[in-house]
Amino acid sequence: MKRRDAVRIHSEEAAAFGKAAETADEPTRSWLLDAANDHQALADAARHGEYEYGYGELED
Repeated sequence: MKRRDAVRIHSEEAAAFGKAAETADEPTRSWLLDAANDHQALADAARHGEYEYGYGELED
């Protein structure tokens, strides 16, 4: 997988979960926000070369 693809995919997922959380009720809202934060952390890790989420090394 290309590094830019991992960053894009996880950034898009973070945005989607965050958007869904805007209209959700608890406890779903908290779950969605946690998922958004997790995906943002994965995007950041991929961006900084620290991504190891079952895909092995990312290609530049």
